[in-house]
Amino acid sequence: MNAPTISHLERRKIEAGVLVPMIEAFQRAFGKEPANEVVRDVVRELARQDGARWAEQHGNDLNGLEKVSQVWAGGGSLELKQVRRTETALEFNVTRCKYAEHFQALGLPELGTLIHCNRDFAMLEGFSDSMTLKRTQTIMPGASHCDFRFRMK
Repeated sequence: MNAPTISHLERRKIEAGVLVPMIEAFQRAFGKEPANEVVRDVVRELARQDGARWAEQHGNDLNGLEKVSQVWAGGGSLELKQVRRTETALEFNVTRCKYAEHFQALGLPELGTLIHCNRDFAMLEGFSDSMTLKRTQTIMPGASHCDFRFRMK
């Protein structure tokens, strides 16, 4: 029997159902910043592992990264607007983010940033050391869009 397939967004919602109460408990027990630092480190390591796994599955070039962005956007989780695509650049804006909508509806955009948006740069570290990411804003804390600018070094 095959296991059911869930979207990346559904996976993050399930994870948040466990992580949010744990993080809040750790913040109360140990202080907000010390708890957040541990969470940040764990999330970044998991993201690096995801990046390595995705590179193995899809290739660690811009074509592979484009496939990964479609995993993130699967099931309508993100609305992406391509800004530029060349041999050395993949640039897009996220104009709607259901990940952000989920955490905002919970009243927890700061935790959403910590356990979701915080993954992007670390994921790229695991995915390819031949690329850079510039991102100056995200929807999670209230920006109009997320600006992803991936470039080959």
